[in-house]
Amino acid sequence: MGTLQMLLVAWGGSYLIHKERIEQSRALLWATFLSFPLPFIATLTGWFTAEVGRQPWTVYGVLRTADAMTPFLTAQAATISLVVYCLVYSFIFAFGTYYIYRLLRAGPEGRLVLPPAAAIPNRPMSVVAEHRLTPATPHAPAGE
Repeated sequence: MGTLQMLLVAWGGSYLIHKERIEQSRALLWATFLSFPLPFIATLTGWFTAEVGRQPWTVYGVLRTADAMTPFLTAQAATISLVVYCLVYSFIFAFGTYYIYRLLRAGPEGRLVLPPAAAIPNRPMSVVAEHRLTPATPHAPAGE
């Protein structure tokens, strides 16, 4: 389920980028923000489903307990595997959080920040006449 949600967010974002409307879609931006834990949830639920899927067969006597266990898995190997798994995912989470933090601190780039070349700060409607590089009549800046 988490994988499908990630794909929907990615497809929606790709569509809006193609239409050049991604910064106008508040719902998609929130969905993207809230979808950060979805890969981790998808991994855990997949593992949980695989492990729990064995249990009914064992409980109802169809599968012997000795056959339900992985024969070469010792307690030490399971502990090492769990610790390594947690360390790797903690590193990925920390690096991802740091990376997103840096992106947010840098702010948007490109046309979101830069005003059009013909824009005059004290005349908001000057953007309409964007093809002219200089104003038709000289004007005094605001406050002078």
